[in-house]
Amino acid sequence: SRAGASRPARSVAGHSGSVSTQTPPSRQTTRSRVARSSGGSSTAPRSSTAPREEGSRQPRRPVQPYVGSPLPPYATTAPAWLAVSRGVALFLATFLFLQLFGDIKFGIGSSDRWWIDLAPLTAQQANGFLAICGAMLFVFALKPNLPGLIRGLGSLVLLAWAGFLGYSAYRFYLALHLGEVQSRFPVAFSLHLLAMLTVVFAGLWKTHEPSPSRARDFLIGLATMLICFAGFPIAQMYCYGYTDHRREADAIAVFGCRAYADGTPSTSLRNRVLTGAELYNSGLAPVVILSGGPGEGEFHETAVMKQVALEAGVPESAIVIDEQGWDTADTISNISTQFAPQVMVAAPAAVTPRILAVSNFYHLPRIRLAAERAGLDCATVPATETAPINEQALTMGREVAALWWYHVEPVTPVAAE
Repeated sequence: SRAGASRPARSVAGHSGSVSTQTPPSRQTTRSRVARSSGGSSTAPRSSTAPREEGSRQPRRPVQPYVGSPLPPYATTAPAWLAVSRGVALFLATFLFLQLFGDIKFGIGSSDRWWIDLAPLTAQQANGFLAICGAMLFVFALKPNLPGLIRGLGSLVLLAWAGFLGYSAYRFYLALHLGEVQSRFPVAFSLHLLAMLTVVFAGLWKTHEPSPSRARDFLIGLATMLICFAGFPIAQMYCYGYTDHRREADAIAVFGCRAYADGTPSTSLRNRVLTGAELYNSGLAPVVILSGGPGEGEFHETAVMKQVALEAGVPESAIVIDEQGWDTADTISNISTQFAPQVMVAAPAAVTPRILAVSNFYHLPRIRLAAERAGLDCATVPATETAPINEQALTMGREVAALWWYHVEPVTPVAAE
């Protein structure tokens, strides 16, 4: 047949006129020639039907498992903001330890502090709990990359503290809603502490490698602490100082300040006395204690205060003068040692005298701290403000230093003497 027949021969005429017959090579012969001519060249196509030589391909090397120490997950270089977290933690630890030293020295027997309500814990349990919180914060500030177990236990303790702070904020806003207190700055102070704890939590769970720049971290942490030391008392002044805790009490204590040489009161002194007179005329207390020291001239601060109180409608029989109120601590001490015994005799059922303390808003946190350590049941009322706040900036700066001195004084050698 045609399919199986070979191609017929062709006659080719040469120059001599002879005829030669050529038979075309078969396909098998052509393929073998191409294979020989390629000589194993890498560029020549390789037939899929060609047999594969044994040993021409090297076997794969087995993958060796990693037997070194396990790396921490997502380990990265310590970021700069971690130094901020550590600075906040060190500040909070310092604040807690100062509070504990003061509470233990003065024998405060209540778990309800002015800045946090730790009920239903007892005073001893509250001190132990705050000590654990302070220790955890201090350890994190010095060694941030803590083991997982310690980090977990510390987080549980700090979460419990955050729960108490949240409960304190709830009580503050509940009192505002019920009208038990009023505030020109309705922000609970415990919310500031919750915000600071949030910053600490962010750094506590940040896994990282050692920082390449310890000098940078030190400067950032130092700046963070300085900002906290300045801003923390100011937050107290606005959050606590602007809150009006007026209620029925055994006495109203008006704290003195500058009286001029001509016998006229300063704006702050007049506002304090007028606010105390308003509380008296409202029937909240039967007695007004006017406490102060020497004035700029021959007029004593208490004499100037008495004249303003009389003009405001307070009868002379309801005024008690304390001429030894040189500073805040002296006024609180005089009230505790002189006025408190009179209250105990007049009202034997009273456990401790109830005082309404009147002063400028920036002064009230220090008054509350001193009264708490003296064992007085003290509620604070901010005096009416008529002077612009920018004119009080210098006084507020001095009050920041004075408030920290009240915190530090219990642990100083002067206090021990």
